[in-house]
Amino acid sequence: MKEQVKKEVWKIFSVAAFLFVTIFFILPYLIQISTFFHERGHVNALEKYNVKAHYKMDLLSTIPTFFNPNVDKLGVTRFDLGAYKNLDKYQRTEVNIAGIVSDLRFLFLIGIYLAFVNVYVFYKIRFKKEFDIKWVLAINWILFMWLLALIQITVANITYNSGDVYQLIRFLNV
Repeated sequence: MKEQVKKEVWKIFSVAAFLFVTIFFILPYLIQISTFFHERGHVNALEKYNVKAHYKMDLLSTIPTFFNPNVDKLGVTRFDLGAYKNLDKYQRTEVNIAGIVSDLRFLFLIGIYLAFVNVYVFYKIRFKKEFDIKWVLAINWILFMWLLALIQITVANITYNSGDVYQLIRFLNV
């Protein structure tokens, strides 16, 4: 009896530790990866039109920045605003939308992965009668949390007043 309780306590501790590590350490860095690609989309679009741009990632402040509710952005591309204003409206649109397109690619890839893996898990459970899927569930949990965070960030980037779409609308009149 005592050994069974010890096993159950260890299971609970393992799951709690996994959830803690994924939420407080892994998820912020996954978001930082997608932020890097989001900003790289802006930089590539700007450089396509000979506007010098750069993005600097700060890996040390990723976790505190991720959990700070007053932070507007996890990453910002620096560029010559005057050269940006000299672009026509279609070029500006391409520059501003490039980051959102990058986010949508991540959302699509994560969604496709989750769909295929869950079909595979269904196959293992239903037809092969194999139930040892801890690692698959762990990866699904991490990717699902990343997917939820990316959806929230992408929606904010589209609707928030300092997001890419709002900035595009603001500078289309210039």
